[in-house]
Amino acid sequence: MKQRNTEAKLKNYCHPEALARLPEYLSTIMKLLIIGPQSFENLALVEAAKKRGHFVLRASLHEISLMVTNNKMEAINNGKKLEKFDICLFRGISPFLAKAKTLARYLDFTGVKVVDQELCNKAYEFDKMFTFFGFFQKGLPCIDTIQFSTFEELSRNSVKIPEPMVIKDICGMHSRGICSFETKKELMNFFRTRQDSVQQFLIQKKVNADCYYRVLVVSGRALGAMKRVSFFHPRKNKIPLAERSEKTELTVELKELAVRAAAAVNADIAGVDIIFDNKKPKLLEANRSPKFKRFTKIMGVNVADKIISYLEKL
Repeated sequence: MKQRNTEAKLKNYCHPEALARLPEYLSTIMKLLIIGPQSFENLALVEAAKKRGHFVLRASLHEISLMVTNNKMEAINNGKKLEKFDICLFRGISPFLAKAKTLARYLDFTGVKVVDQELCNKAYEFDKMFTFFGFFQKGLPCIDTIQFSTFEELSRNSVKIPEPMVIKDICGMHSRGICSFETKKELMNFFRTRQDSVQQFLIQKKVNADCYYRVLVVSGRALGAMKRVSFFHPRKNKIPLAERSEKTELTVELKELAVRAAAAVNADIAGVDIIFDNKKPKLLEANRSPKFKRFTKIMGVNVADKIISYLEKL
C-alpha cells in the first residue's frame, strides 16, 4: 500500500521519462523542497530534478507559514502541513529574511538538509557589507567600500570617500538602486535630502572598466566565466540585452578568486562578480542565489542539472 501511495504521488511530481524507470529510482529518490519565486531558474531546477527522478516541490516563501500550537511548531504550505523533505534549497529570501532564517532553522532542526546552510547560522546577515567582511577575513581583494550609519557620520568622514564613487542599496539585487557621482559634493547633496536612509547604502570606489566577469560556482567548482558589459559602460543602453554578455576564458586567476570568494562566504552556490581595477582583479559581489538563464544559454552549461547533481550528493 505504501509503495502504491508513493507511486501515486510521484506521478504528480515526476517527469514522464523518470516514471518509466520508477523501480530504479524508488530506493534513491530525493525529496527536494525549493523555496523561491516562479523564476526561470527555479522552474529549471524543478524540471532538472524531475528528470532525474526526484520528488520536488517549489514554493514561494510567502506561501509557507510557521505556526506554534500546543508547544509544537509546524510549517504550513497553502493550508496543509508541509511534508517531510530530505533537502531544502533556498533561492530568493528578500524581503522576508527573518522568516527565511526561522524556517531554515526549523527545517534543520527537524532533520532536513538546508542549502544555504548559512541561514541556520546565527551570524547570517543579508547585506553586502557582511559579504565584504567575509572577503576581508580571508584576505581576498575587493573594491574599496564604506558604510555609514548616519548623515553626521558620513559628513565627519567624507575625506575618506573615494572619487568618483558608486552607491548601492545594501540589500539590493540585480543592479537595482545603483547611482554614481563624480565628486563628494554631489554625493553629499544626494544624501542631504535622504538623511534617514544613509545606512541603507554602501559607498564604493567607481572603477571605469567597460566590463566585469561573472563566474558561477557550485560546490567549490567553477562552471565557467562570462564577460559582461559593466553597469556604467557609456554605450550600455545602446547595446542589445542579448549582446551584453559573452563567453570568455575561465583563467586560473578568475577561477581561483571566484572559488575562494564563494568559500569565504560559505556559499554552496554563488555567482561571483569580478572587475579589473588597473589590471588587478577585485571582487564586486558573491550572490548566493544567482540567476543563470543567460549563463546557461551563452556557456552551454546546464546549470540546473549541475545544482541538482550536487544536492544528490549531500
